[in-house]
Amino acid sequence: MPSSASSAAPEDPNVPKVANPLDASAFAGDVCKLLPAAVTAELGFTDPGESNNDPSNPDCSWTMRGKADGLHIILGSGNREKGMGGLAGLHKAKKSGQLRFLEPGPDIDGYPTVYFGLQDRRASGNCDLAVGVADDLSVSVHAGGYDNEQESCGNAQKAVSAMIKTLKGA
Repeated sequence: MPSSASSAAPEDPNVPKVANPLDASAFAGDVCKLLPAAVTAELGFTDPGESNNDPSNPDCSWTMRGKADGLHIILGSGNREKGMGGLAGLHKAKKSGQLRFLEPGPDIDGYPTVYFGLQDRRASGNCDLAVGVADDLSVSVHAGGYDNEQESCGNAQKAVSAMIKTLKGA
């Protein structure tokens, strides 16, 4: 089956391919719509997400009143336009020293993920997880301020699963 992803970059065998690419363009104007209110409520967020409407890499953030817990999602469309999109872009950033930490994560609903960051902060309750929704597009989730890795990364994984379901239904 032919891929709609650009093949300009040489293939890195460490970068998993996305078997069934998803189109996230409908959410570039409002990334908050990627996560249904029922899911954010299940994760403990009662207030709606706040979007910054940054056209380069649009995002949405949720915070919990009176707690440090937060959830932040970034649609990497600007990285795609710069040729640094998808999980391949994160691997390039690691090789160039922009990221110091990059580790394969679990496949979620058939989509590859990686944990990433300037350092591994999972043990301190901060989890950065990116999911490849196309070979040249990823969505990053930061779940932070939690008590432990299980809680932060568990919530990041729940958010990724919900976003995939939303994108499949779009």
